[in-house]
Amino acid sequence: MLETKQESWVWLIGWVEQLPGQHPNWISFSAFVTPLLQACVEAGLDRYFRAGQSMSHIIFSTAEQHRLEQYDPPPPRVTLRFDAANQQWLIAWSYKNLHFSKPDREAPVTPETAFAVLKAYLTDLWRETRPDESLPAPLETQ
Repeated sequence: MLETKQESWVWLIGWVEQLPGQHPNWISFSAFVTPLLQACVEAGLDRYFRAGQSMSHIIFSTAEQHRLEQYDPPPPRVTLRFDAANQQWLIAWSYKNLHFSKPDREAPVTPETAFAVLKAYLTDLWRETRPDESLPAPLETQ
């Protein structure tokens, strides 16, 4: 299951796209997330990052395998989530699942800013987890 990073993106996009059929409340979720994921794939980020989900959170990592909870210590991750209390989308940096802990930092995003903010967070993620490797080409232009 989800052996490669690219397979994780294909699976995740399919999962997000089928959500509105599950319940109408997922329409706005899918409308925000699907274009962002597709823009990431078009940019080539799917070759360098694994994408997944924890309930309604979309999680990005440089992990080689699915299931971040299997790692000890937990690796850093970038999470896209909707904050229902404040009615806003956020991109966050953390080492743990945000359903159970607070992020180390986060930034509000809109459909217009989400891709640029996500790329900035993924750049930081790459630099922390792959310090001896060059920055991937899709991240070189911000």
